[in-house]
Amino acid sequence: MIFFDDAARITEDSWAAGETLAVRLLPETGRGTLSFALAPEDIVTLDRRAIRPLPPGRVQVDGSYAPDVDALVVGDVELTWSHRDRLTQASPVIVDHTGASIGPEPGVSYAIEVRWIDPDTGVALMPPGITIDAGSGTSWILAPEDVPESGAPERAAEIDIAVRARRQVGDIFLTDREARRFRLTAPFAAGWDRGWGFLWGS
Repeated sequence: MIFFDDAARITEDSWAAGETLAVRLLPETGRGTLSFALAPEDIVTLDRRAIRPLPPGRVQVDGSYAPDVDALVVGDVELTWSHRDRLTQASPVIVDHTGASIGPEPGVSYAIEVRWIDPDTGVALMPPGITIDAGSGTSWILAPEDVPESGAPERAAEIDIAVRARRQVGDIFLTDREARRFRLTAPFAAGWDRGWGFLWGS
């Protein structure tokens, strides 16, 4: 475990987004400071982390952190979340994910991302197949027809849904770095056998 205190030395050099840095951590213990030559090297690509919005909190589907996987097959689902604000959350105390809204941070809006699940690997594919502008509120009704079969990989039967915070910087949107995700049955996959991909009764 590494602790950083007021004696830690921090560089005042600056770098641009996209630049890659080689970083070595030199912890100090009662036995002295770790030698630079012995410290493992990490490669870090700068990605505007400091100006990205925090991910939304308390993200739920139909009021649950563990929704019915077939909820979107049955009908509409309601996605809800709470605001977070990187500008006011400067305390070292980390806010619990389930906490009420803080903020919102000015200029932050939300997007619903739907990613297809690869039927062979079980991995959510990038980029998102569908991105829905959810405005600046804290809820969104997602309907089955919002996730059409067109564009989905062959035999796809599951989707990955995430609520992302984003803010516009210049001519691009910067999104949060993390997201709470839910894996649901794709609405068009009703009646499919998930093991074989054949329609029941065929």
